[in-house]
Amino acid sequence: MKKRWSILVASGAVAAILGAQGAASAANGGAAPLKSHPSGCHYEKYTPDGSQGARAWCNKSNGGHYRAIVVCVRWANGERIDREALAWKSGGKDSIVFCPPESFTETPGVMTKAS
Repeated sequence: MKKRWSILVASGAVAAILGAQGAASAANGGAAPLKSHPSGCHYEKYTPDGSQGARAWCNKSNGGHYRAIVVCVRWANGERIDREALAWKSGGKDSIVFCPPESFTETPGVMTKAS
């Protein structure tokens, strides 16, 4: 009888612990934490050594990512060219994109995503 009682108490303790964990999961729907767009984002024209482009950065990633974008204009014919950095960045890192040769930066910007 003693053995059964200790097994019953032990299984009751395990059930209580597992039940508490299940309640914690249910509080946020049992899903992964929500991600949001980065915040505190800035962008500017970026012209190191005479190259033309844009630089962007965000102070907080909030689980999301960002990258620099730029609209460039060809000197010869005024054609507009949209460019975006290849790699997505997170929290405080610079994202840089350059215009093609024989063009200049018209409009810098930043693109964000919540993932």
